[in-house]
Amino acid sequence: MNWNADGWSLFLACLLLALFAGSLCDMAISRILKQSAPKTAVLSMTVTAVFLCLYGFTPTALRCVLLCQVLMVAGVFDLMTYEIPDCLHLMIAMAGLIHFQPLPALLGFLIVPLPFLIAALKTEKIGGGDVKLMAASGFSLGVTGGIWMMIWGLAIALLWNRAFCREQKSLPLAPFLAFGAFLTLFPT
Repeated sequence: MNWNADGWSLFLACLLLALFAGSLCDMAISRILKQSAPKTAVLSMTVTAVFLCLYGFTPTALRCVLLCQVLMVAGVFDLMTYEIPDCLHLMIAMAGLIHFQPLPALLGFLIVPLPFLIAALKTEKIGGGDVKLMAASGFSLGVTGGIWMMIWGLAIALLWNRAFCREQKSLPLAPFLAFGAFLTLFPT
């Protein structure tokens, strides 16, 4: 990233836009859920800053920011209602159209959600929203990225459940899977 004066202006403009978009998401979530929701505006700005610093002003950064933003909103919905609206799955898949590669996207769409689908059919602990979330994420990230998202997200969920939620019967997975996607999108 070019850190000259024009670069700083563009960087700050992107951060302010992310803060504004996060604030709009907060207001929309609060109106839809009719209850106080976690504030995502500062988190939105932080995610944007991280990916702009890592990738500069490129389509890759845009794809990462959009994917993480929608996954954050899905995580809030799952946390508050234990449901993920179908429109968010579509938006996650649409983020994958930036730098679209047909074969990895289709394989990710088919292979990545299989463990969740099997678990949903065998137990009552995983819902259809998590299966659709992983299918859309597999489309956006491909097979490798989707599997790493699943590994990171489930590992963090397991640690969180072990440390804080011993009495709770179910745990919303979308916030943890969103964090898993965030970690997966870092360059290797």
